[in-house]
Amino acid sequence: MPVRSHVIAALLLLATALPAQAAAGVATKETALQRIQRSVARIDREASTPEGEARVVKQLAAQLAMPEDTLRARHDGWALGYGEIAMVYGFARASRRQSATLPDQIVEMRRDGQDWKAIAKQVGVSIDAVASRMRRNEPPRRVR
Repeated sequence: MPVRSHVIAALLLLATALPAQAAAGVATKETALQRIQRSVARIDREASTPEGEARVVKQLAAQLAMPEDTLRARHDGWALGYGEIAMVYGFARASRRQSATLPDQIVEMRRDGQDWKAIAKQVGVSIDAVASRMRRNEPPRRVR
């Protein structure tokens, strides 16, 4: 077999092996935004039952130094899951532009279709800092 045929055969073999490795779970580095989104999803899953919602509200209210009733009112008024609420307050607290209305402004940006990267840039927040804070505030995973 000529050298050119060997090269083509090797490239074909490599081309078929790489997708198989990706499908087999060869890890790529998770971004801070992906970690936040995973935390949001975990919080929302936890809050999907009445008992879980009670635990999430109690923990999140304590972390945010906010009465549980106020947190529930935000949940209902903003029509967001508790994970998204945690993210809104994470961004608001990490922002250089501190104000009492900043959480509402962040919710409006979200409703206007802005992604979290754009919101982070607009309010002067490092997504890495928010991800670190959210990770520190997460309860340990329960063993099922």
